[in-house]
Amino acid sequence: MIGGALLNLAALGGLVCIVLVVLSTVFHVSLIMFKTGSMSPTIPAGSLAAVREIPASEIEIGDVVTVDRPGDLPVTHRVTSVSGEGETRTITMKGDANEAPDPSPYTVTEVRRVLASVPGLAYTVVWFSNPWVLGTLTIGASVLVTWAFWPRNPRRWPQGASGEDAAGAAARDEPAPVRGRHGAGARIGSGAAAVAVGFALAVAPAPRAEAQGAGVEEQIVRGEHLTLTSIGDPAEMRAMRVGIPVHWQVGVGIRAAGAKEASVDVALNAAGSHELGLNVDVRACTQRWVDARCAGDEQLLRASAPADPDTGFESLLAWKGGAERWFLITAEIPEPASGVVELTLRATGFGEEVTSGPGEVHGLPTTGGAGIGPAALLGAGALAVGLSAAGAARAMARRRVRSVS
Repeated sequence: MIGGALLNLAALGGLVCIVLVVLSTVFHVSLIMFKTGSMSPTIPAGSLAAVREIPASEIEIGDVVTVDRPGDLPVTHRVTSVSGEGETRTITMKGDANEAPDPSPYTVTEVRRVLASVPGLAYTVVWFSNPWVLGTLTIGASVLVTWAFWPRNPRRWPQGASGEDAAGAAARDEPAPVRGRHGAGARIGSGAAAVAVGFALAVAPAPRAEAQGAGVEEQIVRGEHLTLTSIGDPAEMRAMRVGIPVHWQVGVGIRAAGAKEASVDVALNAAGSHELGLNVDVRACTQRWVDARCAGDEQLLRASAPADPDTGFESLLAWKGGAERWFLITAEIPEPASGVVELTLRATGFGEEVTSGPGEVHGLPTTGGAGIGPAALLGAGALAVGLSAAGAARAMARRRVRSVS
């Protein structure tokens, strides 16, 4: 009973994935995850939404659409204006929870319109995307399929079977029918589960992440004489995409008598795991950075290179005087990797030490995707091994039946 129920659940899960593949391929429907609340309360953070690709000519004011941005994450906001003709449209957008519209219009030939969303479901998707969870599920499904296909004693006849039935089956070299959990229904269910699980792991579409630009936060840490102003998107830092840089800037201000005579030293620390392979680039500006551009005097302090979690704080800049400095820290993951790194910027001066950080930095969890990944290979391999073993055992059982008869 339990085995049959689990097989049915596996088949149902595989069927859902197959439906998603069909929707994605035929109807251009895909899934996105909202990691910030820029569209709250309509679509709160942690929602999973279904979106459909449409041409720009179908965009209407009031639509919630996802727009792709080269070199950056997509952005999903509400359309506030539409202009243009032909295949191209220029649109402006604004998040429902944002006080101001997006800073620049978007020129698009196609967008993805939000069809429906389910609050909180993105967290479940992220949990299932954990490699350990995926591995456990695929191996477990493979064990179930192997168990269902594994041959039982062919000489064990169900109670009430006639001698004529047994004799006829033996003459035809057929295995005896066995009633119960391993009958035709179980074999059909297990076969469906095998196909569904293997197919789903190989080609199921991956939910995408919504842009985090609207989740920029500004935090101020005040010491007695030093003030750190941290500006960045913590959610972006917690879900970085390979090859897409994420910016975090920190302004160091001085408010103390005799500041011109004192020295301030700024250092950066990247503590955590080497596996992430995080590249870090640091630049300083005499003015606040705007869209990663410096309107004042710019200075390169650290060229993009892997951060070494074992070196501790790395000195970046020391200067005298009361002028503030703005530091732009650019982090990037060059290739898929796991691990967590925590960045901390420290300012020391006037006998005090003040620190600030964006929180943990790690890659965006994979949730399926283009091509066949490790989870798909693991599942396919486990299924192949299990079914091969079941087939070999069935062949041996048939040989035993022939030798006995």
